[in-house]
Amino acid sequence: MIVGISTIEIFFPENQSLKDKRQALKKIVEKTRTKFSISIMEINQNNLWQRAQIGFSVVGVKRDHVYRMIDNVHEYVESLYIGTIIDTKTEIIVMGNEI
Repeated sequence: MIVGISTIEIFFPENQSLKDKRQALKKIVEKTRTKFSISIMEINQNNLWQRAQIGFSVVGVKRDHVYRMIDNVHEYVESLYIGTIIDTKTEIIVMGNEI
């Protein structure tokens, strides 16, 4: 089993309050969760109204498939045009024997 964990740091230049940020994050999280059926949530920077960090995980049996899914999620979040992706970090964990 291959587990991919990734974080996305997002900048929201249009936000004027934490309420704006929560609304933008809710759209990103719900749309991404629905499209890819993944675990995703805000993980950091809860008190900053123009920045957010979300984390998500992907599970698969092949490393290439997990990397491709993570890249697809990154591209999808960027294609929503709700915020600007500043940074991404990804870690792959291999549990047991990789196929």
